[in-house]
Amino acid sequence: MTTRLTQALHDAAGTAPGVRLPDDLWRRGRRTRRRRRVVASILCLLVLAGLAWLPVRGHTDTGFAGGGPDVLPRSVAEPYLWQQTFDADPNGPVKLAFTTGHSLNFETAVVLVGRDDSYRLIYLNPGQDAGSLSPDGRYLLRQNLLDLTSGKVRMVSEPIWALNLTPVWAPDSRTAVAVIDRDDGVITYGPNNEQLNDPSHADDIVLVDVATGKLRTLLTADTDAAWRASFSPDGRRIAMVLGKAGKDYRFVVVDVATGALQVDLPINDRQTLAGPAAFSPDGSFVYLAYGEQCGWWMYCGNQTFHLQRLDLADRRISDEAARFTGWPSLVAWRDGAPFLTTTDVATDSCQAVLLTPGRAQRLPLAVAGHGCGDWARDLLEHGRLDGPAIAPSPWAAQWWAYLPVAVGGLILGLWCYRRYGRRPWSVALSKSPRDGQEPT
Repeated sequence: MTTRLTQALHDAAGTAPGVRLPDDLWRRGRRTRRRRRVVASILCLLVLAGLAWLPVRGHTDTGFAGGGPDVLPRSVAEPYLWQQTFDADPNGPVKLAFTTGHSLNFETAVVLVGRDDSYRLIYLNPGQDAGSLSPDGRYLLRQNLLDLTSGKVRMVSEPIWALNLTPVWAPDSRTAVAVIDRDDGVITYGPNNEQLNDPSHADDIVLVDVATGKLRTLLTADTDAAWRASFSPDGRRIAMVLGKAGKDYRFVVVDVATGALQVDLPINDRQTLAGPAAFSPDGSFVYLAYGEQCGWWMYCGNQTFHLQRLDLADRRISDEAARFTGWPSLVAWRDGAPFLTTTDVATDSCQAVLLTPGRAQRLPLAVAGHGCGDWARDLLEHGRLDGPAIAPSPWAAQWWAYLPVAVGGLILGLWCYRRYGRRPWSVALSKSPRDGQEPT
């Protein structure tokens, strides 16, 4: 640029009118910048809250899925202490129900694992039973009937109560058989220390109708911890073990429609039904479990057993060769082979075995160190058994668990605001022109 051009531009700048700026330009700029940052912070908090809330409402455990609704996992982890409750958000039908002591009230809680691998908790009152899961995973039968899909309780005509006697479901999940304990529970003595009552009374064995909640008494008989039941595949017959310790035990088959006894055989206290699926798929025989160390009304920690096949046509009992350790439960039939689970009383560990001809195939179905759990029978019979291990989502939490997260986020946001948000404004203020001066 030449000297002459430079001088001409300088003269033009001196005669040009000055730029008119409003007096509150800098204050308006600061307010605009503050509004933008506040709006951006609020939007970020809303997005974070939405992301945290969606897994709870949508029954999803992203990153923890066990392979699909019909896939059983190799292992199931414990719930978090803050795990969402079933009352707040039902997740049925479920794959699995099991009990845990990992709860905030230090009492036993029922853990429900849904078909989407979501976790929910049901807190139990002291002495309350966990209940029995229906084969389709939709109902939990306890003192009353709980619909796991809707969360509604269907009151039965009389609450079901029998300590350690778990109800047994029919294969179609429409009915169940249960025991109502009629024992007094307390012996009453007179002034001369004479016993005034017999606390031991025969119990009612009832059929529970799911659709109506009504109970129908099938028979009245003695029961104890050895009581077990199994429906035939068509649901028309029920096999049961009746009796009490010190008395004669009986194996019976009852007609569901009439309550008539079709089979009534004496057995000893070391024989009991092998489990809720003890009836063979064709209904021709029933599996018994023979305790080799003690009777089934007792709890010996070193129990071993083998299966006995009871032919219902000729009443003959034949012993199977395979020996097992623990407490048995024949829970399903898979491709014509019995599916057996055994629980070690001492360690509360579980073994799942498929008894194929000539061998016992072990299956991985571990439940967080809490025995075998109560699996939906339909999945045991028709689902896949090779799913990956699952664990609960930490975001599927009860509402109060989000409070510390929100408070922590607010504190962090305030700190960031004070640490980084105010600095540009303070720098701008220090460089802004004083009132009455033109900006340079």
